[in-house]
Amino acid sequence: MKTASIRGRSLMWVIWPAFLVAGVAELIFFSIFDPFDLHFFGAPLDWSRQAIYTLGFFGFWGLGIASSALSGPGDVDYDREPD
Repeated sequence: MKTASIRGRSLMWVIWPAFLVAGVAELIFFSIFDPFDLHFFGAPLDWSRQAIYTLGFFGFWGLGIASSALSGPGDVDYDREPD
């Protein structure tokens, strides 16, 4: 049971900062670019604004998760007492 708790805590250390960064990144990106001006491989996106915002958020969140996972402490021993 303790392993699941440690794994969950480690996962939250990766996912939560990525979630916050995705929110900020989406605010900045879509305050500069209009969703209907975006093109995918030269073709305009025929989706609603909300769908483009959602896809953008999950894209930024995925990049944030990848960044946090690659730079986070992967082998930290959480059971060890602090020095």
